[in-house]
This record gives sequence, C-alpha cells and structure tokens, in this order.
Amino acid sequence: MLQDLCKAGVECMTDMSGSSTGHGESYKTVIASILSLIVSIIIVSFVGKYLWNASVAELFTVVRPVQSVWQIIALMLLMSLMR
Repeated sequence: MLQDLCKAGVECMTDMSGSSTGHGESYKTVIASILSLIVSIIIVSFVGKYLWNASVAELFTVVRPVQSVWQIIALMLLMSLMR
C-alpha cells in the first residue's frame, strides 16, 4: 500500500508530457492511498490499545496499561524501525 502511494506520488510529480488527463487519476490514487493508510493506522491503534490493555497488561506484571492511542502508534513505529 505504501509502495502504491509512493509510486502514484512520483508519477504525479514527474509527468512532464503536459497532458492533464493522467493527473486526475494519479491525484485520486494518491488521496485514496493516504486516506486508506490513515484509516488503517487508526483502526490498528484502537484495536492494539484494547488488546494491550485486555491481555498483555493482565498477563505480564512488568508492563503497564496503555493510556493513549498515541503510545500504540509510537510502539508500532518503534517496531517497524527495529525490523
């Protein structure tokens, strides 16, 4: 999904042919990709917060419950950087 977003963005910015017929479709693709990325992050973060507080915080005594969705987003970012 992120690859499609980058591809559509590069396609929008590097189209030097002068025709505007492809620009509308490229912009639609970029906006749709950005919106789907944002919606998927929001859904995963709320589900992640619920699962963290309902299972991980109860099973392991060394972790505390999550107070905010932003902590889950930061945890997702940290895990993707460590990958």
